Amino acid sequence: MTVRPDSKSCWRWVLLVASVYIFGLASLGVALRNNLGFPLDDSWIHQVIARNLVEFHTFGFTPGVASSGSSSTLWSLVLALNYLLFPHASPVYFPLALNSLMLIACGLLLWHMAIADGLPRAEALALALLPGLSGNLIWLAFTGMEHIMFLTFSLAAIALWFRRDGTIWPSALAGLALGALGATRPEGLALCGLLFVFYRQCGRSFADVVRAGVVAAMFLVPSFLLNLKTSGALLPVTLRGRRFMYSGSDKLHVGRSSFRGLILNTYKDVLAHNFFHTHTGWLVTALVALAFYGLLVLLRRFTSRAAMLCLWATLDYVAYCVTLPEPGHGGRYQPFVLLLFPPLLAIALVDLSRRLARRIGAPRAGIALQWVSVGLIAVLTAATLPRWEAVLRDGTAVIDTTHERLALWISDNYPPNTRMAVFDIGAIGYFANVQVVDLGGLVDRNYLPYLIAGRVPDYLQERGVEYVILPHTGSETHFGDLLHLLHNPALRLVPIHTVAADPIAWRNAFAYTGNAFQEQTLYRIVPVPPSEQSPAATAEATRIAANAQPE
Repeated sequence: MTVRPDSKSCWRWVLLVASVYIFGLASLGVALRNNLGFPLDDSWIHQVIARNLVEFHTFGFTPGVASSGSSSTLWSLVLALNYLLFPHASPVYFPLALNSLMLIACGLLLWHMAIADGLPRAEALALALLPGLSGNLIWLAFTGMEHIMFLTFSLAAIALWFRRDGTIWPSALAGLALGALGATRPEGLALCGLLFVFYRQCGRSFADVVRAGVVAAMFLVPSFLLNLKTSGALLPVTLRGRRFMYSGSDKLHVGRSSFRGLILNTYKDVLAHNFFHTHTGWLVTALVALAFYGLLVLLRRFTSRAAMLCLWATLDYVAYCVTLPEPGHGGRYQPFVLLLFPPLLAIALVDLSRRLARRIGAPRAGIALQWVSVGLIAVLTAATLPRWEAVLRDGTAVIDTTHERLALWISDNYPPNTRMAVFDIGAIGYFANVQVVDLGGLVDRNYLPYLIAGRVPDYLQERGVEYVILPHTGSETHFGDLLHLLHNPALRLVPIHTVAADPIAWRNAFAYTGNAFQEQTLYRIVPVPPSEQSPAATAEATRIAANAQPE
């Protein structure tokens, strides 16, 4: 026996769904009561671009210069509204309010999709409610980034594509959502292809495909043209920069190793540590297998809305295996994993409970077992909220006590026209009154050849940069070595000022999100003349240059 939601009392379920998400947001929101900010440095990059758009009327991280720096055109444009409408308000409130509303909308869209698909009540509530109890997903709303918007437009596009009312509006609105999705993140373009390929199975006509495609292009074409202007390619330069920093190469990752790397990182970091807070291998493996069973339960209902969502989530995951096999800070590159993992666990248990009840001929016991299953996963998921409240609190404190504090110190001690090369450009670019030169390959497309060839010192010398800020933890010098700025016999870095985060707060935040290194140090770059370099140092410099030649 399956019980489906009663449409006459639907508003009660809507209030329940919204209440759960509000509870989740409030649970993490208390982390900001004493320290308002973002837990990621990348969040401030979007703020710099939005501010520059309003103040200098150019899109880019560098004031007055059209440049890259953001992988989300639409999110930067939306944030610019804050500087137009509320120029004196904290930049944290606007994206937080927007992300909170969109996160609640995700829950309501999931509920709509579940009841429109005719899912039984237990599965419908599991799909709609459980994401609102996931601390990792709720944390995304506090990052000031675009990932919740990406989820919202994905769900809206799928829901609208299945809607049929005999008019042109559902397909046109679906195209609007798809265009906004692609402008939010470029990989959203793949959902257009997915929905258009299965248009007949979704009850749409070819005319609907054309109509939706034309509307979507109104968003997509300007976004891609902007990328062409700022990056010289249809995709933003940030993708190649991030790819190089994660793997040492800006090439696509095609092969078994890239799939294996992302899958293992998702398993060990996003699920085992961030969700279950355990590395007990057999237990995590069993639960992950259970989630895959829940995925198959929904995919068996193809072409339903929930099945299309699961298919889109799978396609997005596979795309990242090729383009950037890394889950990102706190799993932010994989928001569908965070959204669907708890519901899939519950749906799997509900399905198994129903099958067991049929086998033993005990329908009442089966219904009770179904609700126990949903309740069990709800408790397991809600247990993540206190942990992620602490992660949000500590992550925000780390960015505040390192990046922001160093930026304010620089503003007090250096004139505004000083050029400084910076790896973590977000908060320093926002708060420091200096000219920031990006070292991460996110802004200037002309920098990438230097980065890939190991000629970053030449790039800085050509631009007259005398100062550099590098992240590190103790004696760890990974990024300094990767950029050939440390242990380079041709130059010497003289430390000027170092800021460090509280070690306990940093360890907790870094364990869950890898958000930032514990310390930031400002150095002065001092070239070493060839005559002062030892023969061994000169040979080492030659070897480094030879090994760093571009492919």
